[in-house]
Amino acid sequence: MYTKELVVEHDVIAGHIYDRLRLDYRYAKPKDVSMAEAKASLATKLRKLKDHEVLCWSQALDDLAHGREGHPPSAQEIYFAIKRVGYRSAEAASINGEVISEPKANDEVDYEALWRSADDKQKFKFFIDHKFCDVPPFVRYWFVKYNRQHRGWTAHESNMMIGFWKPPFIAAHSGAMAKHQYEILDYFRERTND
Repeated sequence: MYTKELVVEHDVIAGHIYDRLRLDYRYAKPKDVSMAEAKASLATKLRKLKDHEVLCWSQALDDLAHGREGHPPSAQEIYFAIKRVGYRSAEAASINGEVISEPKANDEVDYEALWRSADDKQKFKFFIDHKFCDVPPFVRYWFVKYNRQHRGWTAHESNMMIGFWKPPFIAAHSGAMAKHQYEILDYFRERTND
């Protein structure tokens, strides 16, 4: 998911975290510490994390915000929240030992023939294996129609699967994409267990 050219700037991310805390809370740091000292302290803690963990900072702040009123999280709480989210996203990076990798677009793919020759399992995974924006609209229509007839899915449920590779929000980082994808897979796993 990450390229080798990716450079994580811990000081910049610490600044982004405190900017976000200023928006979410009345104050962002302890009163006895200057903002520069708070950012430097947090940046030092972030350097102890792996790069893919640090990039999960936004989701970690979202998780910390639930059930919290008034007081912003400390640098230590932020550190452990990022570590938890990073662990979950790394754990979620595989299903049954298979890493989900983004499908490569190919102009020469005959999606109609692929759909017609696919068995039920391949039809279920069709939009995991192929990005929705590469697949012609008529195949997406067939997907919705097939799932309604054979699986009892609503159009919304089919569109959830069609949007498997669709970013959950603009400029979504890979941790958010992985979370979005595993929420979809968990939904259908629980649905089949009913």
